[in-house]
Amino acid sequence: MKPISEIALTDINPEDRLTDFSLDGCPEKLMDSIKVIGIRHPISVCPNGNRYAIVSGHKRFQAAPRCGLTNIPAFIIPEIDDASRLVINLNENFGQRHYSDIEKGIILNKFKDAGVTDATIITEYMPLLELERSKKLASDYLAVHQLDCGLQKLLHRARVPLKTFRIFYNWDEESRDSAENLFSKLNPGVNKWRELLELIDEIAHRDGNSPAQVITATDKILSTADKTSPQMYDPIHQHLYNLRYPVLSDLKKQVARALDEMKLDDKTRLKFQETFESNELKLELKFHSEKELSNQVEKIFQALQSGSVEKLIRIFQNIG
Repeated sequence: MKPISEIALTDINPEDRLTDFSLDGCPEKLMDSIKVIGIRHPISVCPNGNRYAIVSGHKRFQAAPRCGLTNIPAFIIPEIDDASRLVINLNENFGQRHYSDIEKGIILNKFKDAGVTDATIITEYMPLLELERSKKLASDYLAVHQLDCGLQKLLHRARVPLKTFRIFYNWDEESRDSAENLFSKLNPGVNKWRELLELIDEIAHRDGNSPAQVITATDKILSTADKTSPQMYDPIHQHLYNLRYPVLSDLKKQVARALDEMKLDDKTRLKFQETFESNELKLELKFHSEKELSNQVEKIFQALQSGSVEKLIRIFQNIG
């Protein structure tokens, strides 16, 4: 077992972040634990110039001074090259850390910067990140360096997968900056990231515009001061959907107006295929008593008498 040394925090170079892979800050729970029981698991360091460089344990090192410590327990590893430091860190954390796809891209870029060949990255180090050995996959992960730090952090926090954010590789810098501004305000979940990005990209390609131009069209919605992030998502999604599918959007508006004219009971639901690929309509009635059923049937009869049902049917008959 390697001996444990007590090292002064000032003897460790805080600027050497080679093996700091995390895009998260120092967890409050870690600091609370250190204040109560101290640092029970030593960090690993190696000589680097006249100070030590961290091999693993960046969060513990960051937490130590905040908890009033001046020294930290550490395993001292003989001086090694950058690639070896990266490998040791990954091996120590294998199975314990679940890196986001953005973090995996950052890690692979660090191997690249350390002079490791693409072939070695693919065959030896991608498996350490639980990635298949794939040249195309390696290329996509390495392209993470194209994204600026702010966008990387947004993607990491939402745990957006590579298959979704690789769309940014085809966007210009202005468009990526616009997307960063949009998503930082919306703070959506993973699926909503995918939906919005696909809509923006499809509209831009169809109209021959940049994604930035498409995003700029949502500025008025974003400037609504009295709306929270979740409240802004739906109108922005609807706006982009209308741009992407103008015909479907118009049909939905026609159906909504026809339903308003029908004045059905609140418990009566009209169901139809929202892609309008079928002209079949269904009415669903929910009731707990004969009176509730009678009220719904009466309103349906009134709608038939008024001609509003016929208007609705014509909308679907005219499709195609």
